Amino acid sequence: MVVMRSWKASPLGKGRLLKTSVNLATSAMEEASIDLNDIALIVHSGIYRQHFRTEPAFATHLQGALNIKCTTLTQESSHCFAFDVSDGSCSAHVALDAIADLLPQFNGKYAILCVGDERPNKQTEWTHTPHCFVAILALEGNGPRLERVSFDETKAAPERVIASHFDTNKKANVSIEYGEYQPQPVYETELEFSGHQNWLSGEHMHAFHQRLDGKTDAFTHRIVDRTGKTTSAHWER
Repeated sequence: MVVMRSWKASPLGKGRLLKTSVNLATSAMEEASIDLNDIALIVHSGIYRQHFRTEPAFATHLQGALNIKCTTLTQESSHCFAFDVSDGSCSAHVALDAIADLLPQFNGKYAILCVGDERPNKQTEWTHTPHCFVAILALEGNGPRLERVSFDETKAAPERVIASHFDTNKKANVSIEYGEYQPQPVYETELEFSGHQNWLSGEHMHAFHQRLDGKTDAFTHRIVDRTGKTTSAHWER
């Protein structure tokens, strides 16, 4: 699969996601002695939907801010492929799985994973503690190795739209519920870690990788989304 060469994380606080992501990515690349020109893939997962607009993808913002291969395209030019994935709190594991599948197909040596969450707008109810997590992934080298990502939707509750209307600004507001919701607390053993079900993906990744740094053998990171969907990333040192 892929190896995590370095990672950095930080609570967002009042800072903006793009500025924080750029700073963390730059620091992570310096720590791993990685050249920007060797980045072939950037994948972002998390919430970056200012006023719920979905384009362009946040990964392309990060590519532009880092100025990674932002040149005129030719038949001979090297490229950096940048895109977002979105699957609730499980998005980070979906992104890891995508990187593991795609990175061997590119000439570049490395991928940037960015997991960050930013409040969509000032009107949105927001009780989370947003984090930004950035990692540099490679096909080989020193660091924890991602063996596989597994998915389990057997306990996921189907979503149901319970209200839909347009406000005075003609913006759609949709309420969704997932049936019975009993938040799962933090769970940890010597072999696996699962964060609180209310956490966003950035906080999940930050909390887990703090623990992974101290491990010397296999360790599993499990994320349970608010819908009940579960993803597991299986790592080895």
